[in-house]
Amino acid sequence: MDEILLTGRSDEEAIDDSMAFSIQSDASVSNMADCLSAIANKIHELNIEDLSIRRMLHESHSYYINTHTFVMLQISNEKILEDQERLMAKLKRHCSLSPEASRS
Repeated sequence: MDEILLTGRSDEEAIDDSMAFSIQSDASVSNMADCLSAIANKIHELNIEDLSIRRMLHESHSYYINTHTFVMLQISNEKILEDQERLMAKLKRHCSLSPEASRS
């Protein structure tokens, strides 16, 4: 392609054109390198943001699990206390109705 473009030109013109093509090519490669560098930086930023979001999500999930576990423990504790109160009431009734309790 260069040969076709440079045919019929003087050596000086061919050298000037060749240099211009070379400079344009270098500029294109440099622009492409800058674009790739910018993309790589953006990917790095997005990876950091993704890591931060994942960390927050994990912490949020852990908080939910801990809160849910705490609530479930409270409910279980209340049920145990209710069962204990019922058993104590039954025991008192049983003791008051038994013949041995009447003798004392």
